[in-house]
Amino acid sequence: MTTDKNSSMAAGEAKPVVSIKNMDFAYDKASGKKNLVGVNCIVEPNSQIILVGANGAGKSTLLRILTGQIFMGFESDEFDINGRKTVNDQANGVCWLGGTWKRRRTGFEGVCPFTMDCAASEMMKIWQTENLARRDELVRVLGINLNWRMHECSDGQRKKIRIMIKLLRPFQLCIIDEFAADLDIFSRSRFFKYLTKECQERGASVVYATHIFDQADEWATHVTFMQLNKTLSPIHRLSEYEPYLKILSRVGKERAFCPMYVLVLEELERQYRSQTDVFGEGCYGDADDDNVCLMDKVMAEQAKELAGDRFETERAGDQTGWVSGRLTRQLAAADQQVKREERMEISRKKINLMKTEEGE
Repeated sequence: MTTDKNSSMAAGEAKPVVSIKNMDFAYDKASGKKNLVGVNCIVEPNSQIILVGANGAGKSTLLRILTGQIFMGFESDEFDINGRKTVNDQANGVCWLGGTWKRRRTGFEGVCPFTMDCAASEMMKIWQTENLARRDELVRVLGINLNWRMHECSDGQRKKIRIMIKLLRPFQLCIIDEFAADLDIFSRSRFFKYLTKECQERGASVVYATHIFDQADEWATHVTFMQLNKTLSPIHRLSEYEPYLKILSRVGKERAFCPMYVLVLEELERQYRSQTDVFGEGCYGDADDDNVCLMDKVMAEQAKELAGDRFETERAGDQTGWVSGRLTRQLAAADQQVKREERMEISRKKINLMKTEEGE
């Protein structure tokens, strides 16, 4: 087995695992709002791709389309997933590691089967019997005890068993939506090495959407960005991607100890600045402070007003001045009006009393 993760199968020697051209998708076409716009996605064999993007950019939507969970509402010039225009989870060499139990509704509706009182060896027993060699390898890689009782397992242990079951059948495309986050760092490292081996030996590919980038630099061969404008960037080969190479070349205080983290952070900052108005400048009196969210500015203004609301006066040097907020002034005016009316009422009563005494 070769140790070069890019040399097992050169691009162009085999048909792409994924070939999508100019795909648009909308959850609600009547609204006129598109959730994915003009997506072009070519995944070559033996690709280990990190898919990154801001919350709500459309990463999970794209992955659900790739795994056949979403099969309506999109249009494209070309749509080919491992040789098919439509894809079925597991049935077409496509493995989905995501939050849902199964693509289709089942008899387990409303119940998580991974919390039942049964042994790990009894989960999808026929699949395990049909793929004993792969099952045993995954048991070693993930550190699974087949005698674990599912209802007694921790969330991380259940996650390992779910990964084992979903990978029992050989895959050509593995789609992972932040599914490895519960694994301890040792198990996650072994899991990524297993995925690398699968890609190198069989020309399989992995698309991994995540916000956690430990080990990503040494595992990933490519990176792609789901952008705030709902388009997908090209799939960049990390060994040739200039922004990544520049980050690797930084030294001294600028050195990046996790280059993938820095790459994604700087890309998301660029996207936010170009696509939204959530950033301002100098919110806290610092001219160099340009990484300030609009909400921070709003909260800062509210804090100033509340400070004025709470304190009538403040001492500045030898001078005594006052700082009043809008609410303080309103309350003070109302209080003064009440006191004024009370004084007037007292005066009326005194006048009436005096008139009564003079009359007597």
